[in-house]
Amino acid sequence: MTAPKEIQEEKVVVSAPSLESEINTARINQLELKLETLSLITESMWNILKQHGLEDSVDLKTEMAAVIGARAERDAITVECANCNSTEKVLSGVCGQCGEPLGYKGHISPFDY
Repeated sequence: MTAPKEIQEEKVVVSAPSLESEINTARINQLELKLETLSLITESMWNILKQHGLEDSVDLKTEMAAVIGARAERDAITVECANCNSTEKVLSGVCGQCGEPLGYKGHISPFDY
């Protein structure tokens, strides 16, 4: 007499995507769309600049270095909160300690947001 054959079943676990993973997927899709849009804008602006006399990529590299330096300088600017006297970075816009607007009167680049 032979031993009975065991029947093996493959169990497949199906799980529904969590709300968090769906939200993350949506955020990734939004970021990819923004990246594609920014890439399109950048390439278009680059083409316009070349058509209007940009000599070569040396100009671009020089300007990029200048922008990096300017951003670092702007990021280093601090102000004292009038409400609680804590020192805060201007770019945050509000005090990290008490939440009051910092009221900075200087120029903040729109590219810092």
